[in-house]
Amino acid sequence: MERNTHPFRLRLNLFDIILLIVAVAVAGGLLWFSARSSQNDQQTPTASTVEYTVLFRRMTPGTSQLIQVGDSLVDTIKNYQLGTVLSIDIQPAVTQVLDQESKTYVDAVVEGYDDVYLTVSASCTQTDDSILVDGGYDLRVGQTTYVRGPGYMGSGPVISIERGE
Repeated sequence: MERNTHPFRLRLNLFDIILLIVAVAVAGGLLWFSARSSQNDQQTPTASTVEYTVLFRRMTPGTSQLIQVGDSLVDTIKNYQLGTVLSIDIQPAVTQVLDQESKTYVDAVVEGYDDVYLTVSASCTQTDDSILVDGGYDLRVGQTTYVRGPGYMGSGPVISIERGE
């Protein structure tokens, strides 16, 4: 009995050819995008200082007395150093309510609560896209920050950032 050994022959139909062309195009596109993004990510970070303000809303009166200028603040989630307190501004708590007669929103004082504005100074690393406090905490306006100080905790949005030189 004779063995039938045929040499390997690649038989491709039209569907196989189209599928191979699409796969090669997708792989080439992924390589091109990854090479392009790695070139853009090579921004030079600069070390500097930043001052930012965090708003603690509706704190009970007297609680804000625990916060002192010079306190060292820490992020409660990942334990990043957030800087030191430069100033504290205590204002009556304000919220917006709908005025039914004029159909507009107006500010109204919330009795029994205070809004506390903490101005914090921290060393940071800056690029064009981000500010990294303590080498890893990404600081952005509007972001809720969870803060722990000596004897107190609070959370609130970052309402302003001033970059140092």
